Amino acid sequence: MLHLMLAVVLTLLLIFQARSLVYVLRDRRVHAPERARRHSDVVWAVIPVAVVLMLAARSWLAVVDLPHPPTASAGAPAPVTQSVARPVR
Repeated sequence: MLHLMLAVVLTLLLIFQARSLVYVLRDRRVHAPERARRHSDVVWAVIPVAVVLMLAARSWLAVVDLPHPPTASAGAPAPVTQSVARPVR
């Protein structure tokens, strides 16, 4: 239940941040067209959105609870497979 609430809150925050980012980029284009655009400005504006996107995706994965790939156990021996490749001469 906690992961679901966190996922919903982060998704709403992500929507709000994305709308705010679009507004800021449009507003800068209108009010400061003579200012040289730097790529670092966009990078610094996108970093918080990317962080919240990653956290929201991780929370939704926890809510959905996808099966994890099997891992080797410390107590069980690893299965032995035979190679079909020819030996190198």
